[in-house]
Parts: sequence; C-alpha cells; structure tokens
Amino acid sequence: MGTDLRPIIVKKEISLEQLKWKRLAVDGNNMLYQFLSVVRLPDGSPLRDSRGDITSHLAGLAFRITRLIAEYRILPVFAFDGKPPVLKANEIAKRDEMRKKYALEWREALERRDYAKAFSKAVMTAKLTKHMVDDAKTLLHLLGIPYIQAPSEAEAQCAYMAMKGDVWAANSRDQKTPQIG
Repeated sequence: MGTDLRPIIVKKEISLEQLKWKRLAVDGNNMLYQFLSVVRLPDGSPLRDSRGDITSHLAGLAFRITRLIAEYRILPVFAFDGKPPVLKANEIAKRDEMRKKYALEWREALERRDYAKAFSKAVMTAKLTKHMVDDAKTLLHLLGIPYIQAPSEAEAQCAYMAMKGDVWAANSRDQKTPQIG
C-alpha cells in the first residue's frame, strides 16, 4: 500500500559500510516479492526445484542476506506480514487483477517467442504464498537469522521495532518508503 513519508523525513544517504554491526528490521514479504519478481529464467519463468516448487525467493534471500552479513556485518531481523488490514482489501483485489492481466500478456509473448517482452510481463505476475513464506522462515532459521510474525503489516512492525529501539532502523523497499540497502 505505502504512504509517502518524504514530506516528514529528512533524507540522508548513507553507505552500507556505515551500517556495520547495526541491527535492521526487514520487511520480509516485501523482500521476497522482490526476488520472486526478478530472479527468473530468460523466458520469465521462476526458478523451481526438482518437485516443481518455486525457489526464486529462496535463492535471492540466501544470496542477499549472506552477502549483507558477510561483507557488511549487517544484522537483519525479519518481520513477516500477518492479516492484512481491511483498508487494504481493494488494493489486494486490484493487484490480483493486474497479475491475471500480466500473466495473459506473458503467455502471449512466449507464444510469439518475444522473450524480452515475456520477461517484462512475467515480473509482474509474482504471487507470494504461505508455503513460500514458510520456506523462507525455515531458511532464516537454518541460517540463525531471527524473524517474527507481525500481527498485520510487517512494515508497521519494523517501524515499531525501530521506534522501541529493538533495532537501529527499519528497512523496506516499498516505493514510497525511504530505503536502506
């Protein structure tokens, strides 16, 4: 959904090196969607395991998080979305309709063998499932990275954790939210 916070926040760009040993709250669903969208094969298909389960989100998560920890010593804490607020129902319905539209355009581009167009449409079809989120939580657990289940929006949970001082800052990639990393 997102809210434009720019009018009330002073923008200050910092480097990843300045975040060394800082604990950051990360909107897990937001990050997983990012990987589901862009970690794909040239025709736009997501990565899959031998059973056919989508693994794009896990590949992206594993590489990004291990790099941030190993190279920059950033200490992430993930928060995952709970039940969406009632006010988000219309937005969720709009997103589902857009996914259907892009899925049709993706299939049409594949039939024409226009792989560049297919990829551009496929990135808009990502749908995060409970199974995918559970797999991501398992991966985080195996890596020793803490996570929590938010009662509602993970982004709000991240902000709350930062406000309480449990983390140094909240991290999100929402378009209207200031970004770190």
